[in-house]
Order: sequence, then structure tokens, then C-alpha cells
Amino acid sequence: MILKVFFVVVSLFLSSEVFSQSDYDERFEVNSIEIQGNGSTKKEALIEILPRQLPTTMTNAEIAEYSRRIKNLGIFDLVKVSKIENKLLLEVRRKRTLSPIIGLSTGKTIQDTSAVLGLNEHDFLGDGTKLGGKVGYNDRNLNFMAWIDEHSYRNNRWSRELEVYRLSSSFRFKDDENDAWTRNRLGAFFELVSPFKYDSPLLYEFQVQVYREDFSNVNIDKNLESATYFGSLFEVVYDRYNWDDLHPHGFKGAIEMRPGVMTNGKFRGEAVGKFIAATPLAEKTSLVANGKVATVNSGNVNHSLLIGSQSGVRGLDDSFYRNSALSYLNLEIRHSMEVWERTFIQPIIFLDMARFRPMDSEGNNQGWVNALSTGAGVRLIPTGYTNLLLRADIARLHTPSEDWLFQIGITQYF
Repeated sequence: MILKVFFVVVSLFLSSEVFSQSDYDERFEVNSIEIQGNGSTKKEALIEILPRQLPTTMTNAEIAEYSRRIKNLGIFDLVKVSKIENKLLLEVRRKRTLSPIIGLSTGKTIQDTSAVLGLNEHDFLGDGTKLGGKVGYNDRNLNFMAWIDEHSYRNNRWSRELEVYRLSSSFRFKDDENDAWTRNRLGAFFELVSPFKYDSPLLYEFQVQVYREDFSNVNIDKNLESATYFGSLFEVVYDRYNWDDLHPHGFKGAIEMRPGVMTNGKFRGEAVGKFIAATPLAEKTSLVANGKVATVNSGNVNHSLLIGSQSGVRGLDDSFYRNSALSYLNLEIRHSMEVWERTFIQPIIFLDMARFRPMDSEGNNQGWVNALSTGAGVRLIPTGYTNLLLRADIARLHTPSEDWLFQIGITQYF
């Protein structure tokens, strides 16, 4: 049932191509561009996002797409592109781009609270590159991650991303039972993203990844074999999503394949389909949806998919359901009200649903589990800051058990 709902929602949000033939037929000359309000963001970095070098001819659709790409950088809360004779005028209002990463999201227990502290510069060297690092308590353990990530909205060259990490995750298999063991991974990945052509919504991503996996705090009689993973990723992304602090709209979806092998000869594969989408319901009200379908080859619970309150269904047990397959869908109706300049209150109502297949400690598949929660919440959003807000949600879990959860966070749930 959840898969049917997932694909129905995708079909509702997935609109036709942005560029129609009539858009291409209406062309006009653009000989120069004037940029106002960019601050320390380099003008060259914004000019580089144009579909072609100037002077050129452009369509209305290409101007709209240029505006979308500038806004999706996430470093401006106001973007306006207009035509003045043979010139483009780009007016932007820059955010504070050096943002603290102060993540906090409660889980079903104190142990399952997630807390993150770090820094992220969203406009490193003035060209929209992200540079950051964070230390966090997730999955009942301390974790570390650092990255440098070029944006993917250039039309003329590949973008790159490099990340290094140390991630640990506790495994448990019975309610209120002590953790069975802790899985530790020390690794890195390097990713290339194809140029994003204006006449296509598609991006292609390629990644190589390596990590060392070992184990600690083993509290059960089980042989856990340490090994090194070598793998890759191929991802196709459909991107027509217009990001906004308050009123996003459009659709972004991806299909990815992750084949890899451990040095002990064991294959590890993963297939994922995911999307985020939004559409206006009224002038200040939006319906926003987030979904994921994923599967891995079963047989080893250390190669599994995690679902819980932190990601999936608010109210569901965290660090508990280790799955060979899962699907979930989050729906939120968000209404935004300005309380003072560049600061908004956003009440929401939500529905989370999922279907997943847990493994036991030996990697054997168990029966399918359905999950459903409903609830309401509120956000305080200062739009002058990048990726920072205050979130509070109260969720009623209806199945697989009945329970309440009050969750707070410093980013949107999705």
C-alpha cells in the first residue's frame, strides 16, 4: 500500500518539462548582466551559471531557470531577474553564509537524541562552494564528518565533492535491551556531478567510496568480522525543484545504485529511489512531500537500512529497525506568517507512513512492518540565516504500536 501511495504522490508532483517549444521560439538578445546585492559572492560565480557566455540570446524559460538555480544555491533569500532592453538585471539579498550547525532532534529515548555541533560556510571563496565539518551524537554514538562540496548548477563543467567521516552506530534487537554491539566506519568518498544543461532536468553523479568497518562494545556471542569496503555509486537526478525557506515548489527525484565489495569477499549492494516535492495550496500555504524506497542484499545486518523517528516516521523507535527493504513517505502542510522582518512563524500538520522489512541479529529477514503517525508542529524561521530554524513537533504513532513523541530540532524534518 505504501508503495502505491508513494508513486501516486510522485506522479502528482512530477510536472511536465519547464521548457516548451514556444519558450524556445521566443528568443531575445542579452548583451550584458548587472548584479546587485551579491556582497562577497563573486559576480563571476553568478555569471558562470548562465546558459551561455554573453553576448547571447535567451528565452523566458532560460531566465526562469537561471533564477531558480541562483535561489537554489541557498545563499540568497531574495532573487529577482529582470530584462532591461538588451541587459539582464540580477538583484539578490545575501544571507549570513557562515552558519553554525547546531542540530538537535529528540528521539524515543534520551539515548536516541541526536545532537550536532559544527560550522558550514555555504559560500567558500565566494563561489557557492560549501566547506564544513561537524561532530555529532547520532545512533547512540559520537560521529565526525568534514566536507567540501561544489554546487552543481553550472552549465559548463563538472562539480566535485569530497567527504571524510568517522561514523559509529549501535545495534539493538529487543525493546529496552542493551545495545548488542557498535559498528564503526572510518572512510571517505569522492563524487563527480555532471554539468547541468539548461535544456534537460537530468544530472548524473558518480562516486567512489572506501571505508574500514570494525566493531566494539560487543555484548552478545556473535562473530563480527572486520573488513574494508570498496564501492561506487551511480545516480540519475531529475531536478526541477525550487528551494525556498518558506514556499518551495517543484520536484526533485533520484535513482541510485551502490555496488561494492568487502575485502572478505562479501558483496554489498543498495538501490534507492527518493524524491522531495512541493506545491502551493494557497498564497502562504504549501504541501511538501518527501519519500524514499530502498533495498539492500540481505544476510548481514551490518549492511542494512535504518528507519526511526530521526528519519522516516516520527514516533517510531530509533536505532532499532535494521531493514533489508523500506519505503516511507512524509507529507507536511506548511503555512507561513511573518512576525517581524525576515522572521516567520510556520505552523504545520503532518502525516508519516512507512513499510519496512527488519532483519534479526543474524541477518535473516523478518515479517513486514507498517508504520503510521500523524501530528502537528511549529517552526520559527529567520530567513536571513542559511539552514537554521527552530522546530517543534508532536506526533501520535498509530502503528506498529501506539505512542506519543515530542520532537524538537534546528532544521526542517525534511
